[in-house]
Amino acid sequence: MSRDAELERARAAYRARDASTETPYRWDNPGYVLYMQSVERAVLAALRDAHVELTGARTLDVGCGSGYFLHRLREYGAGECVGIDLVEERIAAARERYPGLDLRVGNAAELPFEDGSFALVTQFTCLSSIVDDDLRFAAAREMLRVAAGGWVLSFDMRGARARRRPANATQTVPLDDSELRRLFGEPSLLRRASLRFDLAQLLGRRPLLAAALAELPPLRGSLLGLWRVPDGHEAGRSDR
Repeated sequence: MSRDAELERARAAYRARDASTETPYRWDNPGYVLYMQSVERAVLAALRDAHVELTGARTLDVGCGSGYFLHRLREYGAGECVGIDLVEERIAAARERYPGLDLRVGNAAELPFEDGSFALVTQFTCLSSIVDDDLRFAAAREMLRVAAGGWVLSFDMRGARARRRPANATQTVPLDDSELRRLFGEPSLLRRASLRFDLAQLLGRRPLLAAALAELPPLRGSLLGLWRVPDGHEAGRSDR
């Protein structure tokens, strides 16, 4: 698949999801609320445990979508917050919702920022939405490049990756430990996080039971990682 074809496939997939009236990604859905709160708790705990200084940190969220997580990071204490997303409609909606954020249209494999521009670069389920391995690698290299001297945070769906993807493969690719190491190198912190999304939907009105089940690592559906990027790191643009 060419880079342009993969980018257009991703745009179409997100537009179709955003247009759906049957989506579970709604704030009136208790399961979604429970899940999102669990993600936020996991992120805050990871930043604390890895001794990441968030206060005042210039932050970039890659694949920022609606801007929600970037907005929350600013509320946690981040400094200037910049977001980039492939889908123009998502950026337009995010600008209306969060006018204080710097939000731009662009693709993750060609970030329009200088080396070492950010103290923290994040991605929340953006890389698993890139089904082409080479393009996903290029996006990760770009994240490392603009985070030189700072940190990269990745939160994404956990699962085993198939060696070969069939022609009718789904529109997301789970990321396992080995794939995250291929993308970013050896992590400073890597852990399973957050109750599986499907279980959160079932237990949205039973938060105590959900919290108890989330203590069982096999029931956590995501991998949360942090990487300290050396100062002067030059990942460069790559078509690997």
